[in-house]
Amino acid sequence: MKNVISKSFEIKDYMLDDTVMNGFWMNLIDREKLTTEVVYSSVDAEGFSLEDTKRLVTEITEKCDHFKTQLPENINCEVVFKDFNDLKYSANDNEIQFDSKELDEIRVVYRFCVGYHI
Repeated sequence: MKNVISKSFEIKDYMLDDTVMNGFWMNLIDREKLTTEVVYSSVDAEGFSLEDTKRLVTEITEKCDHFKTQLPENINCEVVFKDFNDLKYSANDNEIQFDSKELDEIRVVYRFCVGYHI
């Protein structure tokens, strides 16, 4: 198995319905770790309601699961929710538990890391 990250995703792959990206940064830490920071904002100036936030967190975890299916077996995907005290979700984990809240924006970090299997 390869022990380097050789595939990334395009900005359009991170898009979510009814949001705009208010920030997007990719940081290749080394050949084994890539982070993508995304700030999702509402299309209207009112921000995200409790229901919107819950829906978007679910969509983000599903996106993480989808990314994992597109990667080699030894590359893991996880997402960190900055607005929920760095709550972490790893691809294909069970449903994430959190208390939804109203937010102006949702800040997340997608992490792609090579996992070594011995």
